[in-house]
Amino acid sequence: MVRVKTIEIRWHAGDEKTNQPILSCDFNPRTGILATAGADREIKLWSVDADADREISVTHSETLTGHARAVNCARWNTRGDMLASAGDGGEVLVWRRTEEASTSTNAHGDAVTWKPARTLRGHLDDALDVSWGPNETLASASVDNTTILWNVESGSGLVKLQEHSHYVQGVAFDPRGEYVVSQSPDRTARVYTLGERITSKSVKHAKMIKTLEDPSGCASMRDDSMTSFFRRPAWSLDGSFFVLPAGMFKRSSAERSLNTSLVFARHDFNVPAMHLPGGETPSVCVRFNPVLFVKRERQCEHVPTDLAYRIVFAICSQDSVTVYDTSESEPIVHVSGIHCTSITDASWHPDGHTLVVTSTDGFASVVAFRKGELGAVMLEADVPEDVRSLLPSVRARQKPPSSEIQCAPLVPRAETVKTKAVPVRVAPVRIAPIPM
Repeated sequence: MVRVKTIEIRWHAGDEKTNQPILSCDFNPRTGILATAGADREIKLWSVDADADREISVTHSETLTGHARAVNCARWNTRGDMLASAGDGGEVLVWRRTEEASTSTNAHGDAVTWKPARTLRGHLDDALDVSWGPNETLASASVDNTTILWNVESGSGLVKLQEHSHYVQGVAFDPRGEYVVSQSPDRTARVYTLGERITSKSVKHAKMIKTLEDPSGCASMRDDSMTSFFRRPAWSLDGSFFVLPAGMFKRSSAERSLNTSLVFARHDFNVPAMHLPGGETPSVCVRFNPVLFVKRERQCEHVPTDLAYRIVFAICSQDSVTVYDTSESEPIVHVSGIHCTSITDASWHPDGHTLVVTSTDGFASVVAFRKGELGAVMLEADVPEDVRSLLPSVRARQKPPSSEIQCAPLVPRAETVKTKAVPVRVAPVRIAPIPM
């Protein structure tokens, strides 16, 4: 049975000694350490453990201080040896673990083992989201309507993407390193293609996924009336599809809009492959389980799929969490009423059985699955070869790549693509084999 528990501790108390909003969370893919980012200007590191009954215990490990204002996002890189954080001052900090034992302490008296290795400055306003890409490239999204791609090793900005006409509230790198997706309350998402070396000439604006003026019978996206600063899209673990939150669907002009999330198959950004209807509030983030699961013997006949495995992912609305499976026609679990105010982010533990959800009410909740509830975890050796290298468990063991990324002025190419009507159903997208 799934266990859901809100951990009522002082996650981010700040100077006021009262819980401040938790704006982001992310599990280290190698160590399982949880990083949380808060409005108290700090990043906290936590050990999250579960016993045989999936009872969760959380222990504070370290506090990272370096931001002058709220920290909106924190993300580990694929190897877990760097942490990127985005702040309200527009800065992006990249943290590394110190080689030697530290003798210094922070304001809380904690021993300092993680320190800022880079401060990336290029945004003119709040940085809201970050995403790691190939060769230690980092993408950051900002209130200044731009997305910047960075070379973390050199600390230089590679490309500034300026096609959005409103805040950029979310960004996601394709795990195969071919695309990057950004999303905004201007009711569009932008898809950019990347070259083997990320330069302004190799980054091209491939598609603009645009909302129709009359969304009747069509899947579209929410505007800036949505009360959230986050719209965090995500790619599937194998890169076969991505999901955009903050969607909406209207059967006809006479009916009210339904909250939904939009699914796009790889290489096909013209029309959503499907949409996933949600609850009473818009969806704000999508997070994919870091492990693949063995296909079940019996699969829903209404859900055709060519995948050799099952992908599990969570979609968080402002007041609920829904977990989906690419072999089922309905969600695995739907959880609501766990927080008093808006949900902001979520992250899966590397073992694939624990999901942490954060909220502006200053608390975090845990959705814990017993072994086998999500199915059998697929062994690395059984994962198709073209997908195996994309597994977080494999990437966490890889050596740092040598980066030869170059910079040059950006010359974007734009194309507008309107969304069309799609079936109203809760089911995974049919994914064709990825061409190699």
